[in-house]
Amino acid sequence: MKVLVSGFEAFGEISVNPTELLIEALKRNEIITPDGMLITAALLPVTFADSFDVLEVAIQKEQPDIVIAFGVANGRDAIELERVAINCKDAKIPDNNGFWPQDEWIDKKGEAAYFSGLPIRGIERRLAAAQIPCRISNSAGTYVCNYLFYRLMALCHKSHIRAGFIHVPSEASLSLLEQKRAVGLILDSLRSLPE
Repeated sequence: MKVLVSGFEAFGEISVNPTELLIEALKRNEIITPDGMLITAALLPVTFADSFDVLEVAIQKEQPDIVIAFGVANGRDAIELERVAINCKDAKIPDNNGFWPQDEWIDKKGEAAYFSGLPIRGIERRLAAAQIPCRISNSAGTYVCNYLFYRLMALCHKSHIRAGFIHVPSEASLSLLEQKRAVGLILDSLRSLPE
């Protein structure tokens, strides 16, 4: 099983994005991952113009079976497994290119929404059993995270790839050590999926 994991660079008032630190930790083999699972990682820009393009290049190169995209959501106090991506761009702050969309479609001809292809209920149970705060979320927002999630699921809708999006809280709410442990458990929970 090949899994591609993505995270984002810093943006706005977030000077250090924990998902970037998680990507670095994966690349340095600092996260316990399942035997026999080939894991690659990609760091994405926090821009509407380029985030998905960078991820798509990584998907074309790595040909993964599963893609897990991570993003940070300040103000949340748990890992949140996103259920649905919506066809909307409505940013509260500009992205790292200064682009500030409001009330826009991601794809005027696209579906209204796409659902996650990850086993989110199973992941929730696995993290809860490990006493890591976790919940299923029905809103990935309308910023770059949701944009990436929507574009990713639109791509996967036409392929064999399973994918989804997971928000992590800031390190003030959940330590990086616990976030690393959570990533390992999330990856381990994918072993029961058919290849």
